[in-house]
Amino acid sequence: MEFSETEIKALAQGDTKVFHKLYEHFFVALCIFARSFSLKPEEAEDIVQEVFCRMYDEHRLFEGLNTLKSYLYTAVRNRSFNYLRDEKRRSIREAQFLNNLKTEEEGYNSALENEIYRQLKLLLEELPEQCKNIFQRTLSGDTSEKIAADLKLSVETVKTQRKKAKRILRERYALLFKTFGILF
Repeated sequence: MEFSETEIKALAQGDTKVFHKLYEHFFVALCIFARSFSLKPEEAEDIVQEVFCRMYDEHRLFEGLNTLKSYLYTAVRNRSFNYLRDEKRRSIREAQFLNNLKTEEEGYNSALENEIYRQLKLLLEELPEQCKNIFQRTLSGDTSEKIAADLKLSVETVKTQRKKAKRILRERYALLFKTFGILF
């Protein structure tokens, strides 16, 4: 399909019929061209439509069909590159945002863990001496049998003291355990 000089001039004056004819003639080819820049079909179509809209709004006067084609392909190429650049920047900003969010969350979790640990240490200091000793060794990973052998106590006494420690801690500081959901 060819465009006459008259049609190209009419395009510069905003002739919608000529514009529509031009759009129908070049749209598919320009979409294929835009897709060659690794764009999805929808992205390519959007870019081509943007180029046509801008061209229509500007009412440019082209010297001939070759100049018009050159303009369209150059505009689609440039807009595709800009789109890809902007998408890359957006991706980087998203990644930075998520990383910052993760860092803030880790900082919050770390502060929370430190506070829990500090509160737990205070709680343990308030336990009777034998309960505290048995409970701390249990937290360190010692078995009831090992604790009993080391302290020369029966296994049942160790289990009873551990239960007593848990009960005291629950009663005195139930809010801490409910809030943080630790140990019990």
